[in-house]
Amino acid sequence: MDTYTYSYIKDSSNEPIGRVLATSLFEARVKISKIKRLDINLIDGLFEIKKINDHEQTDKKHTR
Repeated sequence: MDTYTYSYIKDSSNEPIGRVLATSLFEARVKISKIKRLDINLIDGLFEIKKINDHEQTDKKHTR
């Protein structure tokens, strides 16, 4: 499973507002649509979804 973060497209800071574990981008979209209670077709227009690797997860844990 991979970790995907999502943020609002219109947020210039690109600050992630959540994360999901999924095996693919499609599965991440489905999970986000369930979390946000939105139709899956709206997800791409509202959120930027990024797959993060293990190094990014580890680096964020050690920065504080």
